[in-house]
Amino acid sequence: MKSKLLSTFSMLRVLMVAALTVFCVSCDKTETTDSTGFILYYMGVTDIGPGMSTYTLQSPAYKGSAPYDFTITKITLDDESFSNNDNFVINPETGEITIQNTKEMSSGLYSISVGCYSNGKFFDFKDAIQVNMLLAVPEGVTVEPAEVLVNQDEDNWAESSAQVTTEADKHVSITGYAIAQNEAKPYLAYFTFDPNTKGKIIIRESEKDKLIAGESYTLDLKLTTKAGEHMYDNAVTFKVVSKPRDLFYMEKEALPDLFEAGSENKSVVPTIAGSKEDLKFAIKSVTPETTAFTIDEATGQISIPEGNNLEISETPYIFTITASNTYGSKDFESVYSVKIVAFIDPIQPETFKYTPINKLYQLGGKAENNKVDQNFVGGAPTFVFDTSNTEEIKAQIAQEFITLNSATGEIAIMDKQTLSTGKHEIKVRVSNKKNEEGVVAALEVNVVPNPNDFEYVSWGTNVENNIPANTNGSKKNPIDTDTYEEKNPENRNQFRFIQGRDVVDIPRRKIKMVEDNTNTTFTYKILRDNFIGHENIIKGAEVKEDGTIYFTNLAQNKNFADGSNNAKGCIFQIAVTAKGNGAPAVTKNIPIFISTPKPTKIRYTHIIDQDKINYALLCTPFVIKVNPKTGRYTPFKTEMHVIGADNIEGVQTNFSLYTEQLTNYQSNFIWDYRDDFSYCNFDDNAGHGTGNNTSATNLLNQIWSNVGVALTTNTPFRYYDHKAEKVDAQSTKAAYIKPTSDGYQVIINPAVWQAADGKYPYGAMLGNMRFTLNNNLEGFDKGTLCASQYSLILWFDENFE
Repeated sequence: MKSKLLSTFSMLRVLMVAALTVFCVSCDKTETTDSTGFILYYMGVTDIGPGMSTYTLQSPAYKGSAPYDFTITKITLDDESFSNNDNFVINPETGEITIQNTKEMSSGLYSISVGCYSNGKFFDFKDAIQVNMLLAVPEGVTVEPAEVLVNQDEDNWAESSAQVTTEADKHVSITGYAIAQNEAKPYLAYFTFDPNTKGKIIIRESEKDKLIAGESYTLDLKLTTKAGEHMYDNAVTFKVVSKPRDLFYMEKEALPDLFEAGSENKSVVPTIAGSKEDLKFAIKSVTPETTAFTIDEATGQISIPEGNNLEISETPYIFTITASNTYGSKDFESVYSVKIVAFIDPIQPETFKYTPINKLYQLGGKAENNKVDQNFVGGAPTFVFDTSNTEEIKAQIAQEFITLNSATGEIAIMDKQTLSTGKHEIKVRVSNKKNEEGVVAALEVNVVPNPNDFEYVSWGTNVENNIPANTNGSKKNPIDTDTYEEKNPENRNQFRFIQGRDVVDIPRRKIKMVEDNTNTTFTYKILRDNFIGHENIIKGAEVKEDGTIYFTNLAQNKNFADGSNNAKGCIFQIAVTAKGNGAPAVTKNIPIFISTPKPTKIRYTHIIDQDKINYALLCTPFVIKVNPKTGRYTPFKTEMHVIGADNIEGVQTNFSLYTEQLTNYQSNFIWDYRDDFSYCNFDDNAGHGTGNNTSATNLLNQIWSNVGVALTTNTPFRYYDHKAEKVDAQSTKAAYIKPTSDGYQVIINPAVWQAADGKYPYGAMLGNMRFTLNNNLEGFDKGTLCASQYSLILWFDENFE
């Protein structure tokens, strides 16, 4: 049976891999790392189809010295050499890759290796990009309607949908539905397939507020049939419309605007939300009443001509503007005002400046009231961030960690800022009617390290403890559960208590400060509202002032009070706050991982032909760090143990028995994810909710949606079809464990792990896993001669390298 399974693995390996797109790659250290630590990162297209328009893969990001002289060194199609007939063209200066002439390209997985120079050295990045060429859409498949009108003025606009249909006489059976991924369309995350209605495309409830009236969103679909995966290019367009809304001329603080008496004057061109079809503007009223002002019907810009007879006055003219489009009209009362003055001061460049910030701490440092110099001269100014700001500053602005009042020029730096240490300039351009080009000044900011910052907190581990052997069922050498400072950081803060036995206190071992100091004090708090696993464990968890974790609900024999019922273990966080040094406090949430595997009683006559033999699968580490963006993960090993217990000085203690009879267990070992999946969110992203897949705001619900399968199936994580007793034919997966000649590897599909907000998760996933030592899948679905244990935890972190 084993040879038959291995043969099946070999035949289907290409199908399984073809669904997985590796979005970035870094080369082996011997080939790609110099003294600068050079690494290249490409973002890739997940799915394309024959005849689709030209695609351009963006220039790669990199770490180290700037790359140059890019070239394609090799292309393979399903691991076989491919002759490039100008299908893939690379820009030698930027590394940008164009995919073209797709009509004649065969379906399958194209792997493109890229070479480049950096710091005078040549680096060859094997399989830097992988592109999945799908089959053409089957004949008779359509989407109705092809264009969905989403009118945001209607009460139930977010319920707009489209339906994939098939013509009855074409006999096309679609088994899987997904939205094809395309990095050029970040809005794809706003839509999904309804898990309760096959083929129904809907707007995600959590993302509906991101849809913009006046925009159209075109989706490509990936449909699965018995023949494989098919690309339905430009399958449906969601056209979002509404009547005009949110007309804006200037900040309230900047009103009234100033116009010079007798001169030609113009307002700014306003912004407006809503559909732009047949958009028109009109002045409904002006108070005090006058006909001197006109409005550009197309743009909404208000003006008065040269030689107008409006008199200088302290009383402003207040405007109500009517905006209309194909879908309706709206009056915007008092939306703009103007005061007539004798003269508008031109901007004097030498007066436009800010007082430098000499010290802004990282992690919590803020500076909210950075005003323009009080001697600034310039009438009716408008302030904007200048386009010459660095990419780092632009990123802070985009996240609203740095804000600007367009009327006053005041800059605020929020405590959520993530600026790097060193000197920065926040550049602002001011303009007015006398100086439309504007003048640029910069707020200089010196960012310094926060002395309270720390790299990590370690409570050590006990998974590095040697598990001593016992032969013939004897119980001489117990398993030590005491904790020690970790030798390998990959094992940090992981604690294993088999079947919840022999639980010990867990002292804090070390806090690694970014900069050594002795003036920082620490406090600890268990976050009880955000955990997965067994509730009883976190209910009893407490932490002392010195950071020691202990459990108040242990039985007299040092077991968790409800014994074997806690087989899931528990994942929770401790908020560690560092204070002092005259700097902002720094708080970081540190994950704690408790594993309590429950040994399963099975009789394998070909291994140990006795009753009451309890098997436990132990992984070290049992927490696997995974980069959801690149697929990289922490190596791990598996060990099979027969567990027995005995009372030693009042403590129920574990032993590993029959060690000599389990040395070759791998030859009989089959392992897969089964059910009971849950995710614990480690950051403050409310859209990546903790829990199972039932709630739309939970991360796992979005993962199932990205795969395009029902919430009740384990398809996103299984390698085998348990009922059919063979490798699963569903090629689109989220993650799975794959057998290899020397163990198991974790396979991650990056395209699936982008949540509805387009971001990758930071948190850990736990799932029930099933194994057998019977060397076949017979009875795997029903659990015959199988064990179900929570053996492995996947910790997702896109910064993991």
